Amino acid sequence: MIFRRLLVNELASSAGGVFTVLFSIVLTVGLVTILGQAAGGSVDSRSVFELMVYSSLTNLPALLALSIFIAILMVMIRSWQDSEMVVWFSSGGLSLLRWISPVLRFALPMIVLVGVISLVITPWAKAQIERTSQQFEQRDDVNRISPGRFIETEGGARVFFIEEVSEDGTRIKNVFMSQRSGRGETIVKADSGEIRVNENGIRYVVLKNGRRYDTSQKADAAWRVVDFDTYELRLESKADQAYASRDVEELPLDRLLQLNTPVAKAELVWRLCWPLAALNLALLAIPLSYTNPRAGKSLSLLLAVLIFILYLNGISMAETWVKTERVPWIVALVGLNGAVFVLTALLFVRRVWMQRWLPLALIELPYKIFGGRK
Repeated sequence: MIFRRLLVNELASSAGGVFTVLFSIVLTVGLVTILGQAAGGSVDSRSVFELMVYSSLTNLPALLALSIFIAILMVMIRSWQDSEMVVWFSSGGLSLLRWISPVLRFALPMIVLVGVISLVITPWAKAQIERTSQQFEQRDDVNRISPGRFIETEGGARVFFIEEVSEDGTRIKNVFMSQRSGRGETIVKADSGEIRVNENGIRYVVLKNGRRYDTSQKADAAWRVVDFDTYELRLESKADQAYASRDVEELPLDRLLQLNTPVAKAELVWRLCWPLAALNLALLAIPLSYTNPRAGKSLSLLLAVLIFILYLNGISMAETWVKTERVPWIVALVGLNGAVFVLTALLFVRRVWMQRWLPLALIELPYKIFGGRK
């Protein structure tokens, strides 16, 4: 009982450390990506932290499954290298199978958490990311503009640059605008401007003390230059639209189960695979942790990462096959995870009952044949 409690505490401590490192890496990469999108005007700069949180939630199932796998491997590899396994095996004939109970005692709560996040929280987070992006796209041009950078609107047909914006957001300075149409291109430069709303609720940006350049698409057309004191430009505000998810990745589980399309079934396979993968990886780490006490543990950890990558690619392949209707979704789900479970069982058989994969007589047979000819 004391040994199990100590083992669970050690596993929890290792899992916490591994998850902290992995989550920090993913969080940093996600933050850099979102900041790049905000700098390019693809997302709202005021929603960077919000998008970063939602993006992190979408990666939690994979991170938790990998953390469980590596934590169990690290603890058991240390036991092999410190010769604790020798003491374990010599204590009343205990075998490697007795490690399953304390490992599952540690892993099952985290596996349940992986399932809840994969089935419920991850779709909600993806829906929130899409909702935030759509709300930003529905905002008018001036509201999307931040001072000191070029912002493309209307699909790249209009480009704004504003050097300075007042605190209330109604006055602007040093404005540059370029707009392309089927007739040509218009460039406007003004020293200042302000945003107004007329009696009909239509928004305008009023530019002052500037110059407008017009040209047509004809090859021999000359530029037309017009100086102005006041220039009004109407802002094409997009009507607010109710958000409606069109992607199965964002659908809650109850709505996903109601659909009978290949895409919905593929998404269901993806969500259900993660808790099953976490369970398989937790059990697989027990026989996979065997190392020679004289050897290092780097090779075992590299092998663990390689196995996880192969498992991840297998989940992606299963999702693709279901989406293209090559295999039924239940076959893909049971086939992939069942194959890993069978491999885990074979490794347990190898470590508990077999000293080698092939009988010694069969291994020595080539030496006897070729050795006898000399």
